[in-house]
Amino acid sequence: MTDSELAISLADVETAARLIEGQIVHTPILRSRTLSQITGADVWLKFENHQFTASFKERGALNRLLALSASQREKGVVTMSAGNHAQAVAYHAKRLGIPATIVMPRSTPNAKVDQTRVFGPEVILQGLVFDESKQLAMDLAQERDLTMIHPYDDPAVMAGQGTLALELLADAPRPEAILVPIGGGGLISGVATVMTALAPETEVIGVQAERYPGAYRAIKGESPELGAFTIAEGIAVKAPGEFTLPIIRDKVDDILLVSESDLERAVLMLLEIEKTVAEGAGAAGLAALLAYPDRFRGRRVTLLLCGGNLDLMVLSSLILRGLVRSHRLVRVRVEIPDLPGALGEVCRLLGELDSNIIDIQHQRAFSGSSVRATGVDFVLQMRGAEQIEQVLDSLARKGYRARLVEG
Repeated sequence: MTDSELAISLADVETAARLIEGQIVHTPILRSRTLSQITGADVWLKFENHQFTASFKERGALNRLLALSASQREKGVVTMSAGNHAQAVAYHAKRLGIPATIVMPRSTPNAKVDQTRVFGPEVILQGLVFDESKQLAMDLAQERDLTMIHPYDDPAVMAGQGTLALELLADAPRPEAILVPIGGGGLISGVATVMTALAPETEVIGVQAERYPGAYRAIKGESPELGAFTIAEGIAVKAPGEFTLPIIRDKVDDILLVSESDLERAVLMLLEIEKTVAEGAGAAGLAALLAYPDRFRGRRVTLLLCGGNLDLMVLSSLILRGLVRSHRLVRVRVEIPDLPGALGEVCRLLGELDSNIIDIQHQRAFSGSSVRATGVDFVLQMRGAEQIEQVLDSLARKGYRARLVEG
């Protein structure tokens, strides 16, 4: 397929950049010294989570809204979104005085729903996932004569998303590879259009969650196969769009799949190392870098932190799970005599070993030990695996049966 047959061109992206200039944040791109040391790649981060609504979606939404006629503006717009596009449309529609109706899946994190409602649109929760919300939005567009602002399968939206690629090429050394999260394909369509025109030596690589490999399967000619819920709900889309798929086929070099544990680890690393909040979709690039280290070692790699709208309950769970995974939070079961003062003695020993006790639970009925003894589960804050061995060895030397409880 020739460039003239594709939905957008470099000229479309450059036009979008001129139109939205000054109305969105020109986000920073910075080298991560620590992530570079950890991965062996030369890692650069494009902080799209610094946009006002914390995602790149503002670029495409604003470009599409600016293309409306006076009549379309007066009647209003409708869209369907798992959150980031919803916020982007709601925010810029309010700025421009355009009525907006937003259809969101019922599974959308509360933070994204609340942050969308702040801008005053009509918000309708419908369906469990994006594709179930889509039909209602299409029906509303027809019934109310509203203009559909599609979250990805719209040339103006795709061109708007590509403007971030123009920024990163202007602000930082050219990457040898760029890792781009893929849901419906709007972002990677815009980015790939720019990179193949201005930096053809850059490898454009998409990243999808294993549970929603729509684009990955589409380019292989396979039917969609969906998993359960994913932390990367921002890219949990059944399949790429009519306009985006041809560009993905033509201009994207590869698509990598990442697991839920890969995504969780990436979110936590960005929080702990870069002091930045990235949602699951926003951390997908780092997840791929961590999951496929040999492919990127020694290369300059740009990661797009495309969104930062992460529900606080999900974030708190991720932090706890990450602490457990890194052995900084562990559960140790100790068998102690069922006598007064025995528990206090073990607590004293743990304190002397610099183990902070987070929680204690007796297991009299379920411990499986002697009726004259009791099992006690201690949740302990640790420095890592080395300290765990020290604690277990010290307890054993004091005559206590102790073991690490996994899971």
